[in-house]
Amino acid sequence: MQDQPRVDLRMLKAVVGILGVLIILGLALVIGTVIHRLYARTQPPSIPMAAPAGLAPGEHVAGIASAGPDVAIWVSGPAGDRVLLLDPATGRASVLLQGSK
Repeated sequence: MQDQPRVDLRMLKAVVGILGVLIILGLALVIGTVIHRLYARTQPPSIPMAAPAGLAPGEHVAGIASAGPDVAIWVSGPAGDRVLLLDPATGRASVLLQGSK
């Protein structure tokens, strides 16, 4: 046993120490990012939506549905119900169905 040369482990200890520090810094970065994203939440962006064309006082939107490339809007009010067909590209609305109460 005395014949074997003595191995200097200082370099290995330095590499292990540096890698340990890098692991701790990386873990701190991940935890910090998660905490930042949890507390930095903002309100979802609001979509400005103008009232459909011809929405009279007392009327309200009772339902919205997709109608191919257009949007069908069910408007209910004291004068009756109607369905507007809205083209999102142009913003133009046309009355598709009109009922009375």
